[in-house]
Amino acid sequence: MYQSQQATKLESLDCISIQYVYSACIITKTKDVTILHDPWFTEGIYDGSWFQYPKVENPLEVIGDVDYIFISHIHPDHYDSRFIKQYFNHYGVKKIIIAKRQPNYLLGKMRSDGLYPLILEDWLQIGTTFIKIIVQNTGSDSDIDSGLIIKYKSSDNRVHCVVNSNDIVYDDKTLMLMKKEAGEIDILLCEFTGAGPYPQTYFDISDQRLQAEALRKKTAFFERYKKLTNTLDAKVNIPFAGKYILGGKLGVLNFVRGVADAVEVLDFDKKAVVLGDANGVINTRTLVAKEKRTIPYKKANVDQVIKSLQDQRMDYERLFSIQEISQLPIKRLLALAVKNALSKSECESDYFFCIRLHTKDFAIINANKKSNESIKFIPDFESLPAPRSEIIIDMRYLFGLLTHVYHWNNAEIGSQFETRRIPNIYDSKAQNFLNFLSV
Repeated sequence: MYQSQQATKLESLDCISIQYVYSACIITKTKDVTILHDPWFTEGIYDGSWFQYPKVENPLEVIGDVDYIFISHIHPDHYDSRFIKQYFNHYGVKKIIIAKRQPNYLLGKMRSDGLYPLILEDWLQIGTTFIKIIVQNTGSDSDIDSGLIIKYKSSDNRVHCVVNSNDIVYDDKTLMLMKKEAGEIDILLCEFTGAGPYPQTYFDISDQRLQAEALRKKTAFFERYKKLTNTLDAKVNIPFAGKYILGGKLGVLNFVRGVADAVEVLDFDKKAVVLGDANGVINTRTLVAKEKRTIPYKKANVDQVIKSLQDQRMDYERLFSIQEISQLPIKRLLALAVKNALSKSECESDYFFCIRLHTKDFAIINANKKSNESIKFIPDFESLPAPRSEIIIDMRYLFGLLTHVYHWNNAEIGSQFETRRIPNIYDSKAQNFLNFLSV
């Protein structure tokens, strides 16, 4: 009841209004158009590992009827095809807008899901509302992200502006493009934390370095947030997205992920506002938030939900039984997958992925596109080359990754396998190699 009354009140305002729902999901409204951004409400995404906290009950009712749906990128906490179809069944088919890019992985996935989006290349005008997608473009085939600029010219000839920067990789080129296209920004919705696999899958759970690395990761994302907000200089910053908990056997990793609570940003950003879940609202006319959050979620409540999810199984655990692992043609699939990945490799120096197989030996894969020996198999007593990433993974899941049932990037974000990196230095070009390691 509160939500519908609040939405009606905001719609009568001559401005842009924002309603926060969950994680990256928001609703933006002007007198001309209502846009739903990145709705995710299907539990167990990332192949069974991600769940919501706090859970939004009845998201269809909370969201209501909209005109457009903006999907920023292919990750399942942003593109939830199952929920979109549920939404269409309830409210009718809506126009989905996505970025133009090449290659366009999101477009291909949507078409395979039976959804046919509108590719937005330039400004889209609806009444006195103007919409434009800003595309991440670092030159890598692994680029997927995009953000959205919304401008609205009110009856007093003022231009209102909201930017949903989402979780674009903020290289200087992208930042300057966003600043140029947006101009003066009233409200900026921005990433403040990171949902990747580091550090929780790179160290043993008992390793004393784990807590220190989690803090370092959190601090690094805060610095990135400061760079973004200082550059774009909006009147109000709304930290959002990246809100999830790991379920099943991965529950023990939740408190070493280096994932911040959004209210931690309030300690250093005086412009920040954390909107309340489901019904937090703000608009560009008053810049005053209703239903905001200033206190972190209680650990005891989070613990209770994690405990309730401890029996959840990962998707791959339903694919094959343990007894069937020996029948999987892992080595043959690896050889074919390496050939495909090398054709897309950005690595020009040696970097090795070392995967311990069910046969007790190692597959040694060189991501260097110039290598004369891209894959070999060695017994486990031989020394491993460096620099390397040792991958510890269930063979059933590896089979699914190699055969494109699952995707390596989703597997990483979902914390679905462990890595031991020697030396512990991140190499983005080497890491992108895994995105294409499939047949």
